Amino acid sequence: MFKNLLVMLLFLPVFLFSQHSKAEIDSLKAKVFQLRKDGKLKDAFVLSKRFLQENENSLEKKDLVSIYIQTGNILSNLSRIKESFSYLELALKENEELQDKILESRIYGEYGRNYKELGFHQKATEYYTKGIDLLKHNTKPKNLQLQYLYSIRGVIYEEHGRLDFLYKDLHSAFQFYPDTYSASRLAKYFIVHKKNLDSAKYYLKKGDELFESDKTPIFQKSVLLRIYGRLYFEEKDYDKAISCYKESLLISQTLNKPIDIRDTNKLLYKVYKAINDDKRANQSLEKYTNINDSLSFEHKKIQETPIKHILKDKEQEVTKKEENYLFLIIFIFIITALIICFVLKRISKSNNRQRQEIILKNEEQTQELKLKVNESFEEVIQLAKTNSPEFWGRFQEVYPNFRSQILNLNPELKPSELILCAYIYLGFTTKDIADYTFKAVKTIKNNKYNLRKRLSIPTENDFTIWMRDFIK
Repeated sequence: MFKNLLVMLLFLPVFLFSQHSKAEIDSLKAKVFQLRKDGKLKDAFVLSKRFLQENENSLEKKDLVSIYIQTGNILSNLSRIKESFSYLELALKENEELQDKILESRIYGEYGRNYKELGFHQKATEYYTKGIDLLKHNTKPKNLQLQYLYSIRGVIYEEHGRLDFLYKDLHSAFQFYPDTYSASRLAKYFIVHKKNLDSAKYYLKKGDELFESDKTPIFQKSVLLRIYGRLYFEEKDYDKAISCYKESLLISQTLNKPIDIRDTNKLLYKVYKAINDDKRANQSLEKYTNINDSLSFEHKKIQETPIKHILKDKEQEVTKKEENYLFLIIFIFIITALIICFVLKRISKSNNRQRQEIILKNEEQTQELKLKVNESFEEVIQLAKTNSPEFWGRFQEVYPNFRSQILNLNPELKPSELILCAYIYLGFTTKDIADYTFKAVKTIKNNKYNLRKRLSIPTENDFTIWMRDFIK
């Protein structure tokens, strides 16, 4: 009896401490959720950071990783990408010991968000897909997290015009966890890409109904209002469109979400142009351009951060391959000593060849990354996006052989056709070119078709890939 009582007394402080910690963590989560719901992202970050400073050394590892991820997500929403990466690195490091697949999936999702915002779309898609695969093979899938990953991967598919993949991801997101955001994204799909306003209204109504829940963050209301604005724009009810855009913009400004502010100003520009209100159209365009330039400048300053992560991933892949080969060697050695010399020689040759291939691939990818962060390249991209009259001149300075090589194929090309070639060479989609040059998508498609004929490019060849292979 005395022994049992002694054991209970010894473990009582530990039990009380863990209960106290859990209560604190639950309280933190509740406060952060409420702050985010109210749009007070900066306050949510300050609260999370202070909690970590005071309790970092006493938290259980799983709780610590979860709060690191939460803090990284808040910073990502505030477009403070470099700081977000630092918290995600801590989460990934701490989770190495836990090997918690659900936490790992959350980390991948936030890494993907940051890569996407910095323009590394392929890397972002890889991380989103990794996160989805981890959850799909988990015995207890997290529907909300799957909805989140499908939704943000769909953003990239939309920007690249991969509409079949876009709809599949949007539908999956809504099926896993229907909320205002996922309903709004489906409504946008039917407005922008399918011109099916009845289906769009159905999902907008769903979005309204789902927002009635007290658990819905105010951010989702801003998205819903923006999509309502698109609907009214299509119906030519421009007053309602402006009203919705302005209400959405007010929420985004309260949340301090520069990307949403930028995108809503672009939509306002289009509706003001439609009603010939040039003054307010120019004001909205100027706001859009200023925010876009500011974001580009900030992203340019931290481009080395994602590059370091990408190179680190490559190094880990090489290390993992080398470890696998080592296990293979040991296994073969145990099976038979008679053929070990032969096997070691073959593996050694294979290792050397594959290392050379990996090094070559790393060099090629490093060159591609250098192209992304090259200041001249970024400058040309921005001039193209703003349809600047300086674009063609600056493009020729950065790519001095481009004009002569194209004209060698057809000396009769017009300046407008040469500029279109430049846009294609830079990797812009037909929709991008139409948006940036303020032309219809159909017009750009026709111009590209005529240009393909004048340059004698086979129809089965991708225009951009052909252009980059031809121009050295």
